[in-house]
Amino acid sequence: MKYILYARKSSESEEKQAMSIPAQIRELTQLGEKLGFEFDEIYTEEMSAKKRGRPEFNKMLRYIAKQKDCCLVAWKIDRLTRNIFDGASIIELLESGSIKEIRTIEKVVTDNPMDKFILSIDFGSGKRYSDDLSVNVKRGNREKLANGGWPHMAPFGYLNDKVNNKIIVDEHNAKCVVRLFELYSQGNKSFKQISDILFDEMLRSKSGKKLYPSMLHRIIQNPFHYGVMLRDGKYYQGNHEPIITKQVFDTAQDVLHGKKDSRKTERFYPYRGFMTCAECGCVLTGDTKKGKYVYYFCTNGKGNCEQHKKYMASKKADDLMANCFDLIYLDEKMIEMVYQASKEKLANKENSNQELAESIDKRLKSVQERKSRLIDMYLDNGMQKVDYESKTNELQLEILDLENQKLNISKRIGNAESTLELTKEVFLTASKAKKEFLNANNEKRCIALEELLSNLSVHNQEMASVIFKMPYEIIKKSSKNDDFSTVLGKRDSNPRMHGPKPCALPLGYSPIFWNF
Repeated sequence: MKYILYARKSSESEEKQAMSIPAQIRELTQLGEKLGFEFDEIYTEEMSAKKRGRPEFNKMLRYIAKQKDCCLVAWKIDRLTRNIFDGASIIELLESGSIKEIRTIEKVVTDNPMDKFILSIDFGSGKRYSDDLSVNVKRGNREKLANGGWPHMAPFGYLNDKVNNKIIVDEHNAKCVVRLFELYSQGNKSFKQISDILFDEMLRSKSGKKLYPSMLHRIIQNPFHYGVMLRDGKYYQGNHEPIITKQVFDTAQDVLHGKKDSRKTERFYPYRGFMTCAECGCVLTGDTKKGKYVYYFCTNGKGNCEQHKKYMASKKADDLMANCFDLIYLDEKMIEMVYQASKEKLANKENSNQELAESIDKRLKSVQERKSRLIDMYLDNGMQKVDYESKTNELQLEILDLENQKLNISKRIGNAESTLELTKEVFLTASKAKKEFLNANNEKRCIALEELLSNLSVHNQEMASVIFKMPYEIIKKSSKNDDFSTVLGKRDSNPRMHGPKPCALPLGYSPIFWNF
């Protein structure tokens, strides 16, 4: 008689298995030693038995049909199959005599009516277990989705936090996602171009591999990144942290589906969209002549502009753009000097604020003591209830007012420190802008202009006027002798960030999107 061992586990992770394949082999080998036989063949498989098509299982059945007179050994019946088709094949081999007996840790099955009846029930139970498990898993997944959870592997940009059973942001890959949407939403780059840009900017997978166009195409369509989960055609609100905004996602979808003019061309024009004609107000666009010479010219959208006939060479456009940054240049040594002086002033203000906070603490303690005495007086029947309630309300309002004053002082100290650092960073960015711009390639020049420049108005191929984005426009308008205090004095009383934080800082910049 030939003895055949079959060990199987599903494709799930090891900890979800009742017994791993090595453990099954070990148990069954020990069983063979006790009964005095050795295995002629051992078949192992990591695959679900819910459906037909297991390669090793089918190979084993062909071997048994050819050899005949075999003993099939498995840890349990459900290791052999969980579907009725494979179960019928085993029963057929049992009836034909190819399988003399089936042995498990629990039982021995031979070709007799009762054994085959029990065996068919075991196969049917395995099938029912698989079906019930599938239904329960799907129901559990729907419930988790309804509660804002994601029951599957986290999409690119996120990680599965198995300890807390939730989805968290993958800081490394999230930068790739943000940059992808930023580049694609511009409408003038293909997925292949973006793949190359991300690779050059060192935005790759954690293993250092390039993010290929097909992968980028899948990411750009996934609403998961702005907080909405799509499963089986239904949308669910997720409780995970969004990486991008819905507005950014919608803009990318418009480009993807052709709703937004993408203007995809073989050649990239870094200054297109940043210059306007001072005569008619139309945008200057780019074109290539004789296959290699790049020129910029007015689109003449109104049909009455003479500037349309004048073509600006790419080198001239380079000079115009670079010279723009002279308007926001600040000497770095002067920035450091003013920063240190402002820091000293801030320290003096902090001391004054600290003294004021201590004074408020004393007043607060005094009012609280008065309130306490008032309570004692009322409890001792020394005051009418109406008078007690009136006085208590007055003291409570005074306490709340003092606590708010103290809170505002604390916020003022913290905001002043952070604002000073941010202002210094903005000044340094402005001082380095021209040098960084001249040393950058066309892609990075375009990125720098998107962060700093609002519009360059051109007349007769010369600079007519320049408008920078905030806060750099404030620097342009301010005197070069203004100190930090002067510039800070022009800031909004409620500074706030604008737009999503970029994942990659162009040209070494650290742009600050503050309203000054």
